[in-house]
Amino acid sequence: MTHEETAETAELVAPWQKAFKTILALALAAGCVSLRAQAPPAPLQRFFADYWEDRLRESPELATQVGRTEYNHLWTDASKPAREAAQARRLRYLEQIRSFDARSLSATDRLSLELLRHQVQEELDGVQLDRYLAGVSQLDQGIHNIVFATIDLMPARTPKDYDNIIARLDATPAYVDQNIQVIQDAIALGIVQPRIVVDLVVEQLDAQLKQDAQHTPLLAAFRSLPGTMSAADQDRLRQRATAAYADRFAPAWRKLRGFLADTYAPKSRPSVAVSSLPGGASRYAFLVARETTTRMMPDEIYKLGLAEVPRIENEMQGILSEVGFSGTIEAFESKLQAMPEMRFASKEEMLVFCRNAAMIVEPNLPQLFKRLPRMPFGIRAIPEDREATSPSNYQSPAADGTRAGFVNINTYRAETQLKYDKEALILHEGVPGHHLQRGLQGEIEALPEFRKHMGFVAYTEGWGLYAESLGGQLGLYRDPYSRFGQLASERFRAARLVIDTGLHAFGWTRQRALDYLRVHAPTQSPAEIDRYIARPAQALGYKLGELKIKELRRRVEAALGPRFDIREFHDVVLRNGTLPLDLLEQQVEAYIAVSR
Repeated sequence: MTHEETAETAELVAPWQKAFKTILALALAAGCVSLRAQAPPAPLQRFFADYWEDRLRESPELATQVGRTEYNHLWTDASKPAREAAQARRLRYLEQIRSFDARSLSATDRLSLELLRHQVQEELDGVQLDRYLAGVSQLDQGIHNIVFATIDLMPARTPKDYDNIIARLDATPAYVDQNIQVIQDAIALGIVQPRIVVDLVVEQLDAQLKQDAQHTPLLAAFRSLPGTMSAADQDRLRQRATAAYADRFAPAWRKLRGFLADTYAPKSRPSVAVSSLPGGASRYAFLVARETTTRMMPDEIYKLGLAEVPRIENEMQGILSEVGFSGTIEAFESKLQAMPEMRFASKEEMLVFCRNAAMIVEPNLPQLFKRLPRMPFGIRAIPEDREATSPSNYQSPAADGTRAGFVNINTYRAETQLKYDKEALILHEGVPGHHLQRGLQGEIEALPEFRKHMGFVAYTEGWGLYAESLGGQLGLYRDPYSRFGQLASERFRAARLVIDTGLHAFGWTRQRALDYLRVHAPTQSPAEIDRYIARPAQALGYKLGELKIKELRRRVEAALGPRFDIREFHDVVLRNGTLPLDLLEQQVEAYIAVSR
């Protein structure tokens, strides 16, 4: 990174950091918010509620995700007037936030207000990247994957529910036309994805177009209509759904596929680095700051990764010595890959293995946690049309309790996947990782709704990676192979620090990134590299967040000595919901101050 780029970056990041200084100043005063937070005063409560309702109206897909059904017949309006109106609303939110007298509010309410101000400002600052890049992606934020994921979340219990699914299928031509216009605007500005990303999206669209009405997941609900519904009503709904799919959805999808392949792909950028975009170095620095909630620059993160990878590999060497293996880590991993007992025979066996791991963990959770989420979670496979390019992930439960949480497992080519790292995966995505953390966050009473659904990658994914380290205390990691798998998982996240910054700040080619991944995370799919290309900086939050949580735990242990209580520490980390890392640090410092 040149001196000029560094100065440009500092200029862009400074306002973002200034916002967090304000939040940090509130932290010690706020203390530790309980899960029974005091309700805000009426005017502020109404403002928070109005903001959330506007947010749901603006993004019907988000409403579906959180369990609100009144917008289930709609897609986000991506027309130019709607986009301009959304920007105007955000500016009004900022004005309204400034109108509140912070001195008259409780510390908790000041914190909520400042977090909302930060969120709105961040949306304004990142609008070009979020609008023009994220929509063309093989990942979950891709406009084509949003449709499938949203319909998958829709309830199918009443005639109205089925009408909503049909309405959304009927609306896909307008959805596609509006988003094509957005992408054309992106082309005009030169804010485009690299060719590898476009090709992956086109492949996914091809897979989705191969599914007819009898096999598409979009009509899954119509293949098992309630028995309480009359035969005539069932026939009517199936005919309407099939017509919507064949006459509206499929032509729109073919149009989107053709546009991306024939118009967008030739305009895609030759470099995989987001820094190759106009103003690219500053854009990457913004993304790094947003995804990590730190002041770290790409070169610092790169160097940290180069130190973390060999540190973890040294621990892995210790396990090799424990089992009497005298070769290299690479040779040991090759040995594991050749062991029949380390492989899955089928997707179903892989799912059963993961479900069994969760069943072992759950009864042991009270040893480490004071509170557990009320909502259950399930474990299922990622749909076949997305499994080749989608990593395993967690899906939060509906806020109204009508839908459980889910760990979605990538079972693609299950016979080639290995068992030794799957326990760490369940700890990360399920309990005590994402399901426990997000479940508790959604149950904090009297907290504004937007905070119940707010997420900072460095906190949520940092917690998920930290949760992997707790397996030995929760009944897992009972053999050296699974402990090796946990370290391999941690090393993989450390390697991301090197690869992501290498790709976007230091001129790495995709092949160089693949070569590094092959050495330091050999069981991981090459799709990982394409993930970092499509969504720059997001992968950095995992390791940085985990390192911060572990650092804070050591700090509390040193301060309290024999009075250290792991359940209390975890409660301090979790009971405010997701927070920027600096603010989390202040909460822990406040806990130490009152516990000495």
